Amino acid sequence: MQQIINFLIKYRNLLLYLFLMVIALTFTIQSHDYHRNTTIHSTGNITGGILNTRNGIYDYFDLANHNNKLSEENASLRMRLLEIGDTLLGKETSYNFSDSIPYRIFPARVIKNDFYKSDNYLTVDIGSNQGIQPDMGVISPSGIVGVIDYSSNKFSRVISILNSQISLNAQIKGTATIGSLKWDGKDPYLMSLEDVPRLARVTRGDTIITGKQSTMFPSDILIGVVQGAELVENGSRYKITVQLFNDMTDLDHVYVVKNRDQNAIKVIDTLGTNE
Repeated sequence: MQQIINFLIKYRNLLLYLFLMVIALTFTIQSHDYHRNTTIHSTGNITGGILNTRNGIYDYFDLANHNNKLSEENASLRMRLLEIGDTLLGKETSYNFSDSIPYRIFPARVIKNDFYKSDNYLTVDIGSNQGIQPDMGVISPSGIVGVIDYSSNKFSRVISILNSQISLNAQIKGTATIGSLKWDGKDPYLMSLEDVPRLARVTRGDTIITGKQSTMFPSDILIGVVQGAELVENGSRYKITVQLFNDMTDLDHVYVVKNRDQNAIKVIDTLGTNE
């Protein structure tokens, strides 16, 4: 208390000056429209700047929440597009399969991504607690990513398409030509479509999509574009170089695809193989 009194005594002249100046400014502003409007305008600018700065700080720390909301919204829109025959996928809007759509879509985030080895894997932040199982396909908004290999309660490992041990069914868009999509372990932006018949019509710039024979991915999901083609095996087949639409070195939000009919199709496909 004594320190406060000493402070007031020491700076009494300055404090008196400031007090009188505030009173004078108040009377001036109240008695003149020009001064009042200018003050209000200036105060509004300062207040607006402070609020913008505050909102910017709040938005920065809330980016994760915003991203999750955007991911869910995009997923919902993609599911609606799928319902009307579009080839894009997203999060389903209910936990029940539709009679016309044998897929359930689960949004996830990539928490680990390898792309510099010959056999690469990813880790996503959903697992068996969310119904994730091996052999489910994984896609991103730009194309295919890989196939679920293993699932724990909360996490799943994905065999990346950048893995020399995986081979996926793919098709040249607008044709019935199919082949096996493989990676040679070199460039993470390029893959090869192999076992394409020599009589197939292949043109630089053709689009490669998932084929109708795939049980892990819906058909017509974009994969990449034909960069070049060469005849191999004594000219009997094409080996096509495909430039991926997906940037496999920069993955964040992805979608896991569950095919309701996958097991039933596998049973039919294996009939007679053990006879």
